[in-house]
Amino acid sequence: MPKLSLTIPLLLIALLAYTAPQAVAQDAPKLRGISACNAALDLLEDGKPGEALKVMQDAKGTMDAEDEWLWWGNTGHCHRDLRQDAEALEHYGQALKLKPDCWFRIYYCRLLHEAGRWGEALEELNQKIDFDYQERADRLKSVINGPFKQRWPLTWGKLETTSKKGNYQIVSDVGVSVEEMDKLEQEAGKLDLESKSDQKKLEKLLKPNDDLISLANLAELARDEYMRFTGLKEKDMPEGKVFKVFFFMNEDDFHQYALECGGDGDTENTLGFYEPNMKYLQLYSQPGAKSKVCGLALETVDTFFHEGWHQFFDMLTEQTPIWVDEGLAEFLGHAEVKSKGAKIELGLLIRVRGDTYTRYERIRETIAQVEYVPFNKFFRFTSSDWNDGDVNIHYAQAWSIAYFALKGKDDNFRKDYSKMFWELMKGRHVDEVVDEIFTDEKLDQYQAAWLKYWKTT
Repeated sequence: MPKLSLTIPLLLIALLAYTAPQAVAQDAPKLRGISACNAALDLLEDGKPGEALKVMQDAKGTMDAEDEWLWWGNTGHCHRDLRQDAEALEHYGQALKLKPDCWFRIYYCRLLHEAGRWGEALEELNQKIDFDYQERADRLKSVINGPFKQRWPLTWGKLETTSKKGNYQIVSDVGVSVEEMDKLEQEAGKLDLESKSDQKKLEKLLKPNDDLISLANLAELARDEYMRFTGLKEKDMPEGKVFKVFFFMNEDDFHQYALECGGDGDTENTLGFYEPNMKYLQLYSQPGAKSKVCGLALETVDTFFHEGWHQFFDMLTEQTPIWVDEGLAEFLGHAEVKSKGAKIELGLLIRVRGDTYTRYERIRETIAQVEYVPFNKFFRFTSSDWNDGDVNIHYAQAWSIAYFALKGKDDNFRKDYSKMFWELMKGRHVDEVVDEIFTDEKLDQYQAAWLKYWKTT
């Protein structure tokens, strides 16, 4: 998020006077004006949205009139990181009323996008915006419009469907060839869309392929599994969130769309990824797969379960510790799919998988060679820690911890693992949560139990 000192020249003098983040202590004077905004931004960067919100609330009414929009927008950031979407939208909206071309329009529209309010988001994105944010606005428009509207302006709707529960919008050309879509577009072009009879004909032409509908149902089943394993109920979920997922049958389309939405071109040898900045998931199905589910290669569907977890976890909290995020993604990333996608079972234990060296095989070897990372260090891993060491070992250990928590026999560890999610969802910093729940004494006990489990499983 922008630091005010770098993006608002007219506030330069005020910001130069603010030289360092100020601690928020009970006996410290309340921060005012721009200083409060910058202190709140620092707290947000540190993963402390609750404290940041307190700073902004205490600073209400202390901004100069011409800077009032900054109070509203930055307070919106605090609510956003606490996953309080309604409050965030309200505050971003007030910022836009005071300064229509400000950068908070991006964050406002992204929340509209996450809520499935795509028409409103596009209308807002077409308004004037700060020049430095125009490219980001264009990328978000690409995500919302999808990859097929430009090529098939009359019939792109055939390639989109919303799941029955409304939690997913699935966009895919599965089950429909380019030639078939071109033919449908020609037929639609001959219709009089003012005529009710022709409107019904168009509606029939746009009926989604059965595989697309099955994919939407499969996505809902995956969401149910994510909730089951984390102990969440529907009442615990943020309201109104709609996940947007793209499945491509053509590899070139997959890579091109990633670029249009802001990618860096590094999608070779990739079957799918979740994009946390633009809040969408895209995947590619390799041709010629022996095993298929809902018209897609089974490996692509497994990738969806993995990346779909990242999308789900990001919806719950801003704090997504990498060892938890990747561990559960690996745990959930292999499934048994039955009845053409009508039933699934995630969290399977895959001991051997052809020529692929499984997480099970690697963690057994890692434990035997005493190459695992001690729990009191691993549970505090940052992304830098993760990438600096042996990533294959880190993935295997993270997976094994998730499996041990959710399918092992240590009830105390399972409860603490679940409790961690609830605390992270409150907007608390991961280090604070880990230190509180997983004391060194507990971690020693859990590590010993984990070692025993995997030596005998």
